[in-house]
Amino acid sequence: MTEDILTVIWKENKGLLRYSSSRWKAIATLLTPIAVFGVIFPIQFRDEWLTSGWSIAVSAITPLLLIASTISESFAGERERHTLETLLASRLPDRAILFGKLLTSILFGWGVTLFLLLVSLTVVNIMEWNGGFQIYRPTILWINISASLLMSGMVAGLGILISLRSPTVQNATQTIMLMLFMPFLLMQAVVFVLPTFLPKDAVKAFLDRMDLTTIFVVFMGILLLANIGLLLGAIARFQRSKLILS
Repeated sequence: MTEDILTVIWKENKGLLRYSSSRWKAIATLLTPIAVFGVIFPIQFRDEWLTSGWSIAVSAITPLLLIASTISESFAGERERHTLETLLASRLPDRAILFGKLLTSILFGWGVTLFLLLVSLTVVNIMEWNGGFQIYRPTILWINISASLLMSGMVAGLGILISLRSPTVQNATQTIMLMLFMPFLLMQAVVFVLPTFLPKDAVKAFLDRMDLTTIFVVFMGILLLANIGLLLGAIARFQRSKLILS
């Protein structure tokens, strides 16, 4: 099945950004995060970029922005272009089609994020050159790599799950954006509302007990569980007979 998966990945890579309504829009989708997060932010933060949590935030956000804007094409785009029936009628196994499309988006989001981190590292070293090459703090580097991979998997899994049943690309994109950004809005609401119900001293004491490592371990655990759940959901939902009739 590996050959079949690679065939789907090759096909998807050819049209990853091609189906955007504008070629310039597709280029902007790819280059904007690299310019903002890979160049402008490192210039502002200098060597702090390599030791603080800013690069971690960027590693989590970049796959979200990149994959959310392209993953809706995976099945909804095929349905709109009337090529889904041809794909499903091919000799390719169900799992090869599903995993090929999923891996294409994951590799795209993760690969661009890793490239962005390399660009930002180069920018910091140019701006703060002191005779020796600076690198990310090991803990920061590990979190950057794992967070970007898990976030890529989560967004791709959610996007595939939604795109499987969405009638149009626009409908899929709107649903994906709503599902991804709703948790951030809820977290903001909790931050503002929580002090109303709990004493400030209790909140402060709880936050003081939480160290950065614990927070990120919990975050990674949640992302891992989300990846597993979304993958199983996509496998269960991918039914060739129903997709052909849809």
